[in-house]
Amino acid sequence: MAWREEVKEHYKKQAEVYHDSKQSTMADVFIRDKEVDELIKNIQKINTLFSESPNILEVGCGNGYLAQELIKKIQNKITAIDFSEELLNVARIRNLNNIQFILGDATKLDFNDNSFDIVITERCLINLESWEQQKEALEEIHRVLRPGGYFIMIEAFTDGWRNTNEARNVVGLSPIPQPHHNVFFKKDIFHNFIQSIFDFAELGQKENFLSTYYFGSRVLYPAMINQKKELVYNNKFNEFFSHLPEAGNYASIQQFILKKKV
Repeated sequence: MAWREEVKEHYKKQAEVYHDSKQSTMADVFIRDKEVDELIKNIQKINTLFSESPNILEVGCGNGYLAQELIKKIQNKITAIDFSEELLNVARIRNLNNIQFILGDATKLDFNDNSFDIVITERCLINLESWEQQKEALEEIHRVLRPGGYFIMIEAFTDGWRNTNEARNVVGLSPIPQPHHNVFFKKDIFHNFIQSIFDFAELGQKENFLSTYYFGSRVLYPAMINQKKELVYNNKFNEFFSHLPEAGNYASIQQFILKKKV
């Protein structure tokens, strides 16, 4: 099965199993909650920099859960796209005001140049087959952003993933593989490419906001139970780590806020 069809099939199953749940695309509820919290806080910060409510494009909206949570806290108009018809069908059932859900392709955004003030992705670009396709998507996001517009990306990177696995090795745990439908970003390659078209914005955001949680839930927790029972990440032990300040670089999922060069 070709990569694109395999990824579509994966998300078709996500729609069938999780429907409108926050666990669609991320079964670990603590990770999902922290992602959504970060996106809301950072959009609220960016909103204060504009005289009028900024236009938002969400690339890879899934079942519409993030858009639903955003609209509770902000007044922005949101356009949300995804390539999964099944997930979009769930999103449209939410019947949300000020949000338009559209079938779309991250590598070929069907919008005019300079159309949006803010673009967001939440673990979307890692579903593309290669770095070449990810570059195409980043260039498209750059194209549809207005000069001085912001791109908030929460995506997965190999450095945090590698550090987690090295820590797991110390306590005798096997490495966590990259999901079969994902291609994680390599930080140095990403940085070298992105700096020609974006500046790294300094808005007090937390790049490694999930690092402490990952170390607790992916290293300490499984080391303590030592395969005595099934791993269940959504538990009170792991919840504790979701409340701690971030430290180190132990999460594959990281956040960057980029500003389009003027």
